[in-house]
Amino acid sequence: MKLVSELRSMCAAFPGSRETFPFDHQNLVFKVGGEDRDTHNLAGIWKMYAMVNITEDPLRLLVKCDRVRSAALREQFPAIHPAAYFGGHWIFLPLDGTLPGGLVEELLRTSYQVVVTKSLPGRIRERLSAC
Repeated sequence: MKLVSELRSMCAAFPGSRETFPFDHQNLVFKVGGEDRDTHNLAGIWKMYAMVNITEDPLRLLVKCDRVRSAALREQFPAIHPAAYFGGHWIFLPLDGTLPGGLVEELLRTSYQVVVTKSLPGRIRERLSAC
């Protein structure tokens, strides 16, 4: 996966996913969530599960990852780097073809699932699972 368009297509397939540029015009953030109608919070509850700086070449994808798996992946693939300023649960994945086929997609999907199950209220998780 080398193109931003491929990344956008993958993320668009996840229920409740949306993309934004909340920080600047370079960092494309993928969030999951929805409107919280139960508390009348029409701004919604949105949690980031991935980010990519669209100006980098090659691209690097930021995803949430379990600390233990993150350490093992970094040991196995030196091109994977921790994103220390995001906390210990985030890693950068190079999108230059150095990682085995399917690993980037798997880690992106896992990041999405972790955020949905651990960061979103149950009522929003239920709406997402109904999609």
